[in-house]
Amino acid sequence: MTDRIIVSSAIDSIDVRLPGSKYLANRYIVLAAISDGITHLTNVPRNDDILAALSAIKALGAGVEWLDQTSVNIHGIESFELTGDVVIDCHDSGTLARFITALTGLFHSSAGHQITITGSKQMQSRPMQESVSSLQNLGVTVESENGYLPIRVSGPIAGGTCQLDASRSSQFLSGLLIASLKSEKDTLIQLASDAVSESYVELTLRAIELFGGEVKRINCREFFISGQQVLSAKAIEVRGDVVSSSYFLVAALLAETSCIIRGYHFDSPQGEARFPQVLERMGAKVYLMQDDLKVVYGSPLQGIEVDMGNMPDVVPTLAALACFAEGATHITNIAHLAYKESNRIVDLCEQLKKLGADCEFDESSITIRGSKQLTAAKVSSCHDHRLAMSLALIGIKLNGLTIESSEAVAKSFPDYWQYLEQVGMVTKVV
Repeated sequence: MTDRIIVSSAIDSIDVRLPGSKYLANRYIVLAAISDGITHLTNVPRNDDILAALSAIKALGAGVEWLDQTSVNIHGIESFELTGDVVIDCHDSGTLARFITALTGLFHSSAGHQITITGSKQMQSRPMQESVSSLQNLGVTVESENGYLPIRVSGPIAGGTCQLDASRSSQFLSGLLIASLKSEKDTLIQLASDAVSESYVELTLRAIELFGGEVKRINCREFFISGQQVLSAKAIEVRGDVVSSSYFLVAALLAETSCIIRGYHFDSPQGEARFPQVLERMGAKVYLMQDDLKVVYGSPLQGIEVDMGNMPDVVPTLAALACFAEGATHITNIAHLAYKESNRIVDLCEQLKKLGADCEFDESSITIRGSKQLTAAKVSSCHDHRLAMSLALIGIKLNGLTIESSEAVAKSFPDYWQYLEQVGMVTKVV
């Protein structure tokens, strides 16, 4: 494990173009795996999650060919007949675990072979029962110990009607929507309640359309998918990651300067794309410049009350900023953050309190009262990439802040520390 200390910070202004979105890349990769021909992806983020996803589809029979550091060709799987047992390691990726578990439901074997999906110790503590139950509804044989990884799967997905609980994560629904495109018969997915993080479902539906697939949304809780759809290979540039953008926007505000994000994905359905509006409510000045986004510090920022249910991955980023805003920031509708790489409600607040932050929480909200004098100390990433990146931003105000297990950023943004160095922060491994 690597600890990293913030040595100094001298940020004049920030002007960056960021790597492609892992949220988009994850969806494109699994869709490419079940598409005919070759899919050409560019601006692919080369992080731990994406490497694990590419390794997973390769284990299932897809061809994966890197052309350079950010471009990859994916040859679609030609047969869903298993010729031997397969083991897939999802590492720390919850998205991959939910997507690939559904996808493996398409595979069958006349010789009784199985696919085993496993992951890191951390991943083995994250819920998977929703995937297990929904696949069983659709005729797949699934073996699991109390709804956690490792899971053993033997298909195929027969189709039919399936009840699904997507109240803890929309990833269960997204994975099933993609896999059902290739089910033997038509599938009707009925949700037990509204899906959490609805914008991520829309992200999946748009990705499916890119590959020529069709999902008929009957209403907010019912989805009809025709079976055995033919998906076509595409040449797709992965758009920039709006969540990664949040760190640099907040870095600029903490440094009381400006930030330009080149090629900002304004039309992304992802809730986090609306994070600049949250900053604007706090007092930042936001400018749209054709393809680019500019955010400028104006006057001292003010605390706000904000529903972050549809933009969960920028909650830690906002929390870091809220520590230095005037008054209270009340973040609501975030119960699902308890099921991320860490418990992002409890763990985030515990780390902020180490610095002296006035922070409290309950099962679905966080309140931070800003403008309190904080003190540099050692905080832990809790092996969560989002916590590592967000807590590091506080080092702009508190030089000497140390991030324990700072290597957690490799999950989604392995070059994060180098990007911070480029904009004016000096860090050192200790």
